[in-house]
Amino acid sequence: AWRGEIPAVFSLAPQDITTLQSPPDYHVCLPRQAWLPLVMERVEAHFLPFGPPLACPMWVEYDSCLMRWQIPIGVLFDLLVGEQDRVVLPWRLTVHLQSFPSELLLHPSPSAAESLVLNALKESCFLCCGSALPAMTLSAEAQQHLRESVATSSYDKFRVVHEQVWRGITSQLGNASNPRAIPIRVYTGQTSWRQLPVHPANAEGTMFQLAYALETLLPRIFARSKDEPPPSEPVVLVQGVRVPLSTPILWLHHWCCHPDGFLYVCVLGVD
Repeated sequence: AWRGEIPAVFSLAPQDITTLQSPPDYHVCLPRQAWLPLVMERVEAHFLPFGPPLACPMWVEYDSCLMRWQIPIGVLFDLLVGEQDRVVLPWRLTVHLQSFPSELLLHPSPSAAESLVLNALKESCFLCCGSALPAMTLSAEAQQHLRESVATSSYDKFRVVHEQVWRGITSQLGNASNPRAIPIRVYTGQTSWRQLPVHPANAEGTMFQLAYALETLLPRIFARSKDEPPPSEPVVLVQGVRVPLSTPILWLHHWCCHPDGFLYVCVLGVD
């Protein structure tokens, strides 16, 4: 999951071009695990000479749809493109250098994205072990390694930080063999998502499956009786892949969680 990338092509919005010659598109592979503000520095530098003086943050659209940078890039792709990747790739995105929609988007910046990731990591640690200390005690150097690992898709750097955090979680758990809860966020759209503590196993130690988590978080869609089938089968994606609902949720979190410690699940085809 860590090495997953999305080939993308950035174009400057026509109304933002102030030069006689239009800029060439910018081609790049975007890390699924990253957040847009952490990987957009070169894109911004590429288009700045062709646009107006930058008086507002740069922002991005896909197919006239605002992209909310607080959501990981891979999750954005799954929500906006779904399983049409073979048709859509490379992902064609439009860059804007003016008219920032401040009423709809938070102010994007690398520092804001770093704070977002670190705060989410604290939250995921608390869900796992009842304490945010494993994330709060990260040194400034470790936090810098976390940022660099996300921006450059460097798993080696991330692994050092992840192992440190997980040692702290294990210490807080004591003799417990499983986390107290699985940090999971389920998205049905960019502004539609749910998050609740989901236990990894029942009292007898039997591991809960993804179906249980979805029934807990989206009962209207998944917690139906056998005599009341859903009108259409929702598509469930994790890291861009359809996942069987019988997958153990603890296993899925271990292998597919993001650098902030959360497992992101996209449910598509839901009204």
